[in-house]
Amino acid sequence: MMPELPEVETVRRRLAEILPGKTIQAVQVLREKSFQGDLERLVDQPILEITRRAKLIRIHFPHQLNLLTHLKMTGQLIYLDDQSRVGGGHPTADWVLALPSSHTRIIYQFHDQSQLFFNDQRVFGWMQVMNDEEIAAMYQKYGPDVTDKSLTVEYLQDKLSQRRIPIKQALMMNEIMAGVGNIYASDALNVAQISPMREARSLNQAELKKLLAAVKSVINEALEQGGTTFDGKYVDVDGLAGGYQHRLKAYGREGQRCLQCGGQIEKIKIGGRGTYYCPTCQS
Repeated sequence: MMPELPEVETVRRRLAEILPGKTIQAVQVLREKSFQGDLERLVDQPILEITRRAKLIRIHFPHQLNLLTHLKMTGQLIYLDDQSRVGGGHPTADWVLALPSSHTRIIYQFHDQSQLFFNDQRVFGWMQVMNDEEIAAMYQKYGPDVTDKSLTVEYLQDKLSQRRIPIKQALMMNEIMAGVGNIYASDALNVAQISPMREARSLNQAELKKLLAAVKSVINEALEQGGTTFDGKYVDVDGLAGGYQHRLKAYGREGQRCLQCGGQIEKIKIGGRGTYYCPTCQS
């Protein structure tokens, strides 16, 4: 499962409680593809704060210096000291085994001897040293976060009015709305009782209002639960796992009863992605 906004935000929140105030002593890059920029710029720099935009985690340093992270499909950020292991991302054995592992791509050593590991099994993720101007340019590629107050029904109506693609695909387009992935798009459409196959432009204002409320509700519930962890071996790993997998509305529930109407959840493919919906109430 690719980490989606609730999983990424959960990692950010956990690291934001630990990393600010720590100073980087050394950076060890084990896979060059995973790191972009001059690592020496980070040495002896204190961490100021951790923020997020879409699925990007931003570590702020003084002098407009930043370290931007995209976990992609299998990325993890795991903090380790003598007493705790905190972080998250894609669930694998690296959550519980000794680090560094064969999947560790970058190691950050802090002056207090604690460490931050960037693990990435499939090596699609990355960490990049950037200044504020470069960060701002990258953020321009994204629409408002699904949790942002600027994401309104009127905004959605304007963005979707010419879109012939299925609404499920439109929900997952970062340039329209940042942070909604496959799991939460399926669940939100089920809660709103809207077919994932409907043309995006066909939704009227009342339907868009209902859908936006459902998207925000599902994302907020997932945030409260610390995201979703599907791998049964790691669902109880304290400090890393989430709990939304126990509250899924439609995703992964093929053949089960629809929680909205009692119909039966079916699985289809839209845009090459597995999509779960109820043909009874999502017509």
